Amino acid sequence: MIKQLAAVLCVLSTTACIDDEMKISGCEPIGAIHPVCDMQSPEDIAALNDGHHLLLAHFGGMHNGTGSLALFDTRNEGITPLFPPASGVVDIDGADWGEPDCGPPPLDTFSPHGTHLHQLADGRWRYLVVNHGGRESVELFELLGDGNNSELAWRGCVPAGPETFMNDVVGMSNGDLIYTRMFHNSNQLEKLLSALGKNTGDVWRWNRRSGLRLLPGTDANQPNGIEIAADERHVFVNMYFTGELWKVDVETGEVVARAPVASGDNSAWGSDGRLWVTTHDDSIPNLLSCFMTQTEPCGAGFDIIAVDPKTLAFESVFSHRGAPMGAATVAVPQAGRVYMGSFVGDRLISVPDFGSN
Repeated sequence: MIKQLAAVLCVLSTTACIDDEMKISGCEPIGAIHPVCDMQSPEDIAALNDGHHLLLAHFGGMHNGTGSLALFDTRNEGITPLFPPASGVVDIDGADWGEPDCGPPPLDTFSPHGTHLHQLADGRWRYLVVNHGGRESVELFELLGDGNNSELAWRGCVPAGPETFMNDVVGMSNGDLIYTRMFHNSNQLEKLLSALGKNTGDVWRWNRRSGLRLLPGTDANQPNGIEIAADERHVFVNMYFTGELWKVDVETGEVVARAPVASGDNSAWGSDGRLWVTTHDDSIPNLLSCFMTQTEPCGAGFDIIAVDPKTLAFESVFSHRGAPMGAATVAVPQAGRVYMGSFVGDRLISVPDFGSN
């Protein structure tokens, strides 16, 4: 822990601790890595089942930044804004999926973070979005249309519990949702406690009839990304500074298995049937340097770790550092490629699908 604090002081006092690869200029491909630039940071990505499109959550940063949701066409790399609506007005017809007294989000401060696209029992597609803007909430959208005609209709929201800064969310076919509380309030004191190894958050479940409840036994140091098993019996939670991936029973909160997958950000199901966990693999000074400018890409090293959902056996399937993009947060397969976003910068990258070999 002394080494971690020394690294923080190093960044605060000088840039001499930061490697040159952290600064990236230009938007040129390198080898098989293809960048798409001139967009706000796509921190989380969800693949539509049409095999061609992605939903992007454009991240404005951890504090006070604003963002948006957009549709990305993998065939021509076009981006279509979806939310906030161009009209500046949220249609509330049919907005009955969340808490009854939860109205539309303030559009001028909308700030998306973790997301999840999944199918409800009635066949409709629900897109869940953690929102930090103006309030701490999960915004519930219905995905309508298809292909380039896809739209997002706001269907309600679920306010977070008290003293909560969320990170990510997943949904269940019955309408329930499960989210990670990363911090209680995200102030500097709690971040210092995190650096000292203290637990800062946990995992919560919401049901429309019974409301929010804590999944007991899920206390950890900066719970981050979450993904749900196909049978919806377990969620897989990346406990970032605890240094583990936890497999958690969605009913009891029991941690049924753990794997030493450290610094895990977001997860997604890979084309090989395994859970792909995007992890950060660089020095603390290099990683902290990524937060200096939200709009500039960062070259911090990352690993995509493929995890067997039954045994939690794991291996690295892709790693990268430097240009054209580092500091990845998520890896999602679509259209024969794997698309990766980041929490900083102006781009995403893609590579040939390493899970389909």
